[in-house]
Amino acid sequence: MNEWKYDEQSLTYKKIKKPKQILRNCVVYFVSSIVLSAIYYVIFALTVDTAQEKQLKKEYAYLESAYDSLNTNFLKAKVVLEHIKQKDTMIYRSVFKTNPTESELTFETKNFSMASIMENYDIVNMTATTIEQLVERVRQNRAKIEKTISEINADKTKFRNIPAIQPVENKNLKYNSVSVGMKIHPFYRIPKMHTGLDYTVPVNTKVFATADGFVENIIDDAAKGTAIYINHGNGYKTVYAHLSKALVSKGTKVKRGKLIALSGDSGLSIFPHLHYEVWKNGKLLNPINCFFAELKPAQLKEMIYASSNIGQSLD
Repeated sequence: MNEWKYDEQSLTYKKIKKPKQILRNCVVYFVSSIVLSAIYYVIFALTVDTAQEKQLKKEYAYLESAYDSLNTNFLKAKVVLEHIKQKDTMIYRSVFKTNPTESELTFETKNFSMASIMENYDIVNMTATTIEQLVERVRQNRAKIEKTISEINADKTKFRNIPAIQPVENKNLKYNSVSVGMKIHPFYRIPKMHTGLDYTVPVNTKVFATADGFVENIIDDAAKGTAIYINHGNGYKTVYAHLSKALVSKGTKVKRGKLIALSGDSGLSIFPHLHYEVWKNGKLLNPINCFFAELKPAQLKEMIYASSNIGQSLD
């Protein structure tokens, strides 16, 4: 029970404070001060960065930017390397008696989170090293291709005698058909080796010589119909079959791109088309590998895909 004391000066009763109550008040004040201090500290920590936190955020932003930059360069380098490989194949390096470019390096791409980067700075160094290796590989491949091009330029005559364009106007690849390989014969209905590339062009489409040379022979038989044989030298020969008309004669010298015939449907043919063959030293080549002077890698891929997925020949 509270005790009261009369104050003669103020003429009022005042409560007498006991020692326990004073102690209780001090404890409450102390605890309240600590709680308020903690709240102020949390608010300060959430809204104001310390010098160390500012430095860590700067390092994080730098690493994030560096990682994105390295990944971008890495992907660009891979694209360039793949493009060089495609160009290398398209040029058909064996034609120029040079060794094909070999890929000695293999790379495994992996996605890393920023958390893992912050935990291990070595990831950034690893990515940088990988990019350096790719760039070096690109440099080596480019040097080999430049050497090949230099050899070509050193002997223009030799290059002009290599079949390197399509025998008909087909830049949009709308006339693609059957390629070299085992196909179902349209008349015999059995698997038979198809020795050329067929173009589904209309009758009387212009046919061009694919390299410099001379007309070695012109035949007209039951199988190939009217056909022109051109000898290009260096072991190369080309054949243009199922023609409606030959516009050159035996022994005529021709240049690459010269009009030599009109396509047709002569001989053993189920549909109007041009049958085109390329031979090197008596060995059959796939003509698609000899269009490096005209087709881009993407077009080459499209042509290979379209022609290889047809199971029946036209002749």
